[in-house]
Amino acid sequence: MVKLLLSYAVLGVAKPDGVEVDDDVPVWKLEDAIRDKEGRKGHVIGEMQLFLAKTEGGAWLTDDDDLDKMLQNQVDTSKMKKLRASWKLNKPDLFGPDVSLGEDVVHVLVVVPEGAGGSVSEASKMDQLVEKVDKMYEQTVLGKRKVYRHSSASSTLLTELNVRLQATRAVRFATGDLTHAAPFRWESISDERGQNIALTEEQQRERYRAYVEINIGDVLTRNRLCVYGVEKGKDILKAEIPGHNIELVGRTDMIILSDLVLENPLDLGMLPGVRLLIEVKRKVKERAISQALSELIALDVLVDEPVMALLTDLTDHWQFFWVSDTINNHGNIRSVTLRDPSEAFAVIRTLLNQSPSAGAEISLPCFQEPVKRQKLSRVLPSIAEASGSGIRECIERYYDIASMLGPDIEMARSVARQVTRSIPTLSYFS
Repeated sequence: MVKLLLSYAVLGVAKPDGVEVDDDVPVWKLEDAIRDKEGRKGHVIGEMQLFLAKTEGGAWLTDDDDLDKMLQNQVDTSKMKKLRASWKLNKPDLFGPDVSLGEDVVHVLVVVPEGAGGSVSEASKMDQLVEKVDKMYEQTVLGKRKVYRHSSASSTLLTELNVRLQATRAVRFATGDLTHAAPFRWESISDERGQNIALTEEQQRERYRAYVEINIGDVLTRNRLCVYGVEKGKDILKAEIPGHNIELVGRTDMIILSDLVLENPLDLGMLPGVRLLIEVKRKVKERAISQALSELIALDVLVDEPVMALLTDLTDHWQFFWVSDTINNHGNIRSVTLRDPSEAFAVIRTLLNQSPSAGAEISLPCFQEPVKRQKLSRVLPSIAEASGSGIRECIERYYDIASMLGPDIEMARSVARQVTRSIPTLSYFS
């Protein structure tokens, strides 16, 4: 049995999506998975027809702007293979072991027969309206969006988000036997003149990833986690900050998360079971703190559970960060800095053995007080209020556009009609 990550597109709905299913199940199981996924988004689908999303030449449909336009029109499915409910997904001509699923493509086209869609038609109208507002939003408001790369972040980011950093005191390790961990040895090479040249962090990425893995290997195995070294160029920590015209872009050096990503690297973008990000600097400078905080904020936005960040030189600077609480209307991120790698790895092992549940207090070695990790959405009202439904976002974006271009009567009426239809008590009159 193999897990399949299949992308699908519903005719009449602007944005494709994806589901995970076993390869040895029948097509009707895929239908159920799509129906459940769409239902969670408010798209109620009854009967549906599935087609293999391939062109006449046998290539998968590309997930791009042309596909979005195609989904809003009638699509000729006469030359596409219709998937029958009883067929197994691993049939050689469907999604068998020799079939390449490709990247940035759609595998299944979903057609909802007229009258069988429940509320999908209204949902489709909402999608079309949101798409229209989004395009105008991109042309106007997003032109002024601030984009921060993690690697060049500064304290300005915290100021704009109304977040403050507070250092807390570390204490000596006081419980049980401390497992010894030697500091990491940074390597250098000699040039033709015999001068030592220090290798960069990137050149030693696999060495220091293995160093971390060796020191917490038993905990990783027990909790089915892994230490993943993020390759240069993979912007896995790209996030738009709700309630703010800010986008964070970039990656971190290592991330501890579910070992599912070792079986299927495509799962990395979902950040399954993520616990801790690790930013590595051969020499930690003040600017690196802003980088680690930027990465922590992005990761917090991207995942459902509370997380922590670690900034380290892998020798005598091990600084842990977490979102903690609200003080005087400011979101508060706390940090503790340790000097002994043995103590730092004791903290990491304890953290990985704990439940990632939000709000749970955990006692960590060398931390003076129990740690209560929070989500930014719980400590920053500006983020919590902006994390609402698509209708709320649509309204907010309309007002942003109107403030710059002036009122658009037709768009305002369209937004109002969709808002009315979304309220059960008023939908009868719309």
